[in-house]
Amino acid sequence: MASLREWIRRLWGTLRPKRDDGDLEQELRLHLELAAEEALRSGHAPDQAGQAVRIHVGGVAQAMEALRDQRGLPWLHDLARDLRFGLRLLLRSQVFTVFAVASLALGIGVTGATFTLFDAIVLQKLAVPEPDRLVVASFGHPGGNFNYSLPYPQFEQIHQHNGTLSGLFAMYPFGRATLSVRGELGLVEGIQVTGAYYSALELSPSVGRLMQPTDDRPGEGVAVLSHAYWQRRFGGRSDIVGTAVTLNSVPFTIIGVEPAGFVGTEVGRTYDISVPMRARDALNGENPLWNEAFATWIYVMGRLKPGVTIEQAETDLETTFAQVSLDAARTPTQVRLARENQLRLEPAARGANSALRHAHEPWLRLLLMVVGAVLLLSSLNLATLLLARSDARQREISTRLALGAGRARIVRQLFTESMLLATLAGVFGLALASSASRLLLRIAAPTTDRLPIELASNLRLVVFTVAVSAASCLFFGLMPALRATSPRRVLTNRHIGSGSRGRVIDRVLVGTQVALSLLLLVGAGLFLRTLGQLWAQDTGYDRRNVLMFSVDAELAGNKGLDVPLTYRHLLEALRTIRGAQSATVSAVRPVSDTIYLVSSVSQIGDRSLPYDQRVRVAFNNLAPGYFATLGVPFVAGRDFDERDSPDAPKVVIISERMARHFAGNPVGQRMGAGRGAREVIGVVKDTRYANIKDAPREVLYFPFFQAQPKEFFPSPTFEIRYAGGMQDVLSSVREAMSRVDPRLQMFRVRTLEEQTEDSLSRERLLALLTSYLGGFAVVLACIGLYGLTSYAVTLRTAEIGLRMALGAQTATVLWMIVREAAVTVVAGTIAGLMGTIGAVRLVRSQLFGVEPHDPMALAGATALLLAMALVAAYMPARRASRIDPLSALRHE
Repeated sequence: MASLREWIRRLWGTLRPKRDDGDLEQELRLHLELAAEEALRSGHAPDQAGQAVRIHVGGVAQAMEALRDQRGLPWLHDLARDLRFGLRLLLRSQVFTVFAVASLALGIGVTGATFTLFDAIVLQKLAVPEPDRLVVASFGHPGGNFNYSLPYPQFEQIHQHNGTLSGLFAMYPFGRATLSVRGELGLVEGIQVTGAYYSALELSPSVGRLMQPTDDRPGEGVAVLSHAYWQRRFGGRSDIVGTAVTLNSVPFTIIGVEPAGFVGTEVGRTYDISVPMRARDALNGENPLWNEAFATWIYVMGRLKPGVTIEQAETDLETTFAQVSLDAARTPTQVRLARENQLRLEPAARGANSALRHAHEPWLRLLLMVVGAVLLLSSLNLATLLLARSDARQREISTRLALGAGRARIVRQLFTESMLLATLAGVFGLALASSASRLLLRIAAPTTDRLPIELASNLRLVVFTVAVSAASCLFFGLMPALRATSPRRVLTNRHIGSGSRGRVIDRVLVGTQVALSLLLLVGAGLFLRTLGQLWAQDTGYDRRNVLMFSVDAELAGNKGLDVPLTYRHLLEALRTIRGAQSATVSAVRPVSDTIYLVSSVSQIGDRSLPYDQRVRVAFNNLAPGYFATLGVPFVAGRDFDERDSPDAPKVVIISERMARHFAGNPVGQRMGAGRGAREVIGVVKDTRYANIKDAPREVLYFPFFQAQPKEFFPSPTFEIRYAGGMQDVLSSVREAMSRVDPRLQMFRVRTLEEQTEDSLSRERLLALLTSYLGGFAVVLACIGLYGLTSYAVTLRTAEIGLRMALGAQTATVLWMIVREAAVTVVAGTIAGLMGTIGAVRLVRSQLFGVEPHDPMALAGATALLLAMALVAAYMPARRASRIDPLSALRHE
């Protein structure tokens, strides 16, 4: 306690030094006067008494300094003085300060923005209590792929018999729905959950209550709102509890709101409203999947009991899972699957299996390495500038050392200046990271109506920024401070020609900057070439002047036969609007980013294929005119037409690649077996089905209106090839929809060209960002080279003047300076080219149609770097060649 009081007293003495200095000075002078009187009584002459006392005691200033150290905290006092002195120096060199802070802030900001995305998508845990006890279930064949969607009967039996989980729940995202509140319609994203969903996650409501197991029964129409939707649509009103609403015309009652911060259990899949799983019967009609042990559709998570390991829980649940599967197996294939498949539990602290995480994690890791290289380059550049700056202050530092200042004291003062730069850069970098992260996410996910994840500045970003700023400060601040205070610098500082020696560290730093710049430029070239190759791909369709939008008749309250009838009436109306050249509708839109339909074919013509030789195919349901609207030519056969009604024989159109599996002309041959058999009526050119990067594959096209009402896929896409302005056509589309059914709402409105561009969003982001960062890196490297060469010329002014006085020609001096810079640049270029050999392996998976060691990318990056470096070295060399010998020697 006494030491704490002493520390507080000394802190107070440090914070109010001026108030104590007067008392100290008065006390010291009184002490000196008393000592002088004592010296007089001891026999000293009056004119010698004061001098003797001062020699014995010391000066007033030194004594006051010693007493301040005893009464205050000297290190805090020194730090404050260093900060004030450093701030004055930075304000005096405003150009240097602005450039140093801006370059470092850009490196920190871009790194922080990428880290924010990486943290939100890859690292962040669910906002629930004890997330490390959560597990997610999947099943599959050991050594093969595992399926994260499970059958309901297995879940039901596991829920009843498990002894290792304190909670187990299932969920099913049912997508868009129309929510009506007091007659006001709006589209929402919904999820169906079992009754233990909220209790297993250990969540508490913001208002009202959350769903309970007793709510998950047929006929129980309760609903819980997400906190974000509650704030967005209802303004956070607490009286929303008990409000009657309709979801796709089915009545529900809002019973509560989820807690703030909780956005679901899967990164990238947010929802607005949750309803009981058994409400699926009312929303979708009779659902036979409750008892289908081989129909996978629900996602299952649970919470481990305290002290239980994942392995113990997996063993406990696997027995029940396997037994239910074997009991339900009816065919040899089902028996084989029941015996081969195993249940697996995985940690789910970061949520369930996420498609967003799977898609974005690889390129985010790559982007982190790229921006990390830029941050390192910024630090290297700043270290180079600070080395030159410390050399310019060498006379000042040498004088301070000669007057008795300790080396550690001067190093601390120089390092404090670096800390000021890093702090300013960190503050601006943090602000840049917060805004740039949202921009990066919007570029990476341009087609979403709402951002798929919540991005907010949090403690992790602050800690990351502080750590990066501190590491940068140590990197670029310590080296110049140590070199500037080296005793040898005093001895060599004024030697003529010393500027050409002793600067190995500077050249290594600049050479490293050149190497890193070349690496970034090569990467930018590879990604730009990849983007160009993808955009030049023959997609198989004409993407110009095609408008696409989605509609869901069920969201407007249509059921049964009214669903296909609504789509048919809407299609007929769209074909007559002004500007429409052709119109069609399909279950999967071209270059789809949400749906990818896949199946397999067991019989082609007269050939029955073994299970392991079945043809895996993609498929789509589409209306007549689809191929004409998209500009896909027929190779053989005909298009769908009115003959292909639900009561007509089943038909199919196939892609060229699928036609290769037939013997002879496939038109007229049959495909499939039993009730699924269809006659091939046409063959069309191959297209890129779901992604431009996909190779052409086997695709089956089924008649859209030949399907039964229950077989219609939700939210089909209407495609219109138009002439004239798109906005005019869009207005006509809205009028046509209003005439057909005023309740219809369109969403995901895009042109085919926009959809194609957006499918390349990640590639475009990598290409643009690496190009900007590569250009910034080259500029930094050239500035470092220019600074190094300029300062070398300054130090060698006397030497150059002497050479020219002895007869050296202008060209000779010019070549001497450029040659020295060229050695550094060439060494850095060679190191950069060698570094690309290993570095390009990291980006191989992100390239398309381009080899990792693409000659054009390597040659272009090297030529650009050498050209800019030559300009950076030539400018100070040209100034050196114009030095007046007499002025240079007189200055020396």
